[in-house]
Amino acid sequence: MLKEQSNFVQRFFSIVLFTPVIVFAIFWSSWTYFFLFFYVVMLSMLEFYKLIKHANVSPMRGYGVWLGLFLYTISFAYYLQNSLAPIWSYVYVPLFLLVYIIALYSCKPSSPFLNIAATFLGIFYIAAPFSMLHYLAFYKEAYSYQLILGLLAIVWSQDTGAYLIGSTMGKSKFFERISPKKTWEGAFGGVLSTIITSYVIAHFFDILPLWQWICIAGITIFTGTYGDLIASLLKRSVAVKNSSEMIPGHGGLLDRIDSLLLTIPTVVAFLKIIIFLGIQ
Repeated sequence: MLKEQSNFVQRFFSIVLFTPVIVFAIFWSSWTYFFLFFYVVMLSMLEFYKLIKHANVSPMRGYGVWLGLFLYTISFAYYLQNSLAPIWSYVYVPLFLLVYIIALYSCKPSSPFLNIAATFLGIFYIAAPFSMLHYLAFYKEAYSYQLILGLLAIVWSQDTGAYLIGSTMGKSKFFERISPKKTWEGAFGGVLSTIITSYVIAHFFDILPLWQWICIAGITIFTGTYGDLIASLLKRSVAVKNSSEMIPGHGGLLDRIDSLLLTIPTVVAFLKIIIFLGIQ
């Protein structure tokens, strides 16, 4: 009981400390938004590659992080309408394929393709979703904080609702094999808080109509839950509880963004589809 209370206090003060910084960076300008998530991508990829090493795999950590940040940056330049962005996207292809050549000289002979695969996975799993986040930031061509903050609020509300209800009322295990602490009661708490938050967000942020915010909440309920479970599967497979101890009460940065890694691409796909179909 004391341990749970201590964890709750740590989580509370971490939220109080970090949330204003995140909100300010997204709200202030496109560049503060860019550097905020640049930092998030860099640290999350470092945590991911550190975790993977526990499975006796040796990814090209430095080069993988650099490629991930490069992808994130040229994607931002594209939406910022930088004329050099298309050129850099073509340069990225040979740099990406260079991983195979580097493996010839640096990887262990026993598992070179596992090392290559782990390097690529860090890019696809973390850098690619956050590169797609720029589409939401520039959804109406000019930069707007509304979709980013709205999506984060919905994702965070699911996590908070699930934690509060699950830790106080949770009894029925949800997915014990992967995440023993998750319960059906917590899952329903997350669903309820997500739907309520989407209604509130639609009232303040008019970039999307109410029905689209509710659809995003529905997407988040599914992708946020499975994103969390997939991250738990990764940690369980390497016998690690948290990706790091960077954030008191929460674990590592990767522990905080796991729900976003499936949610961002799915939300982008949803918005692209309704635009293609001409649905308003």
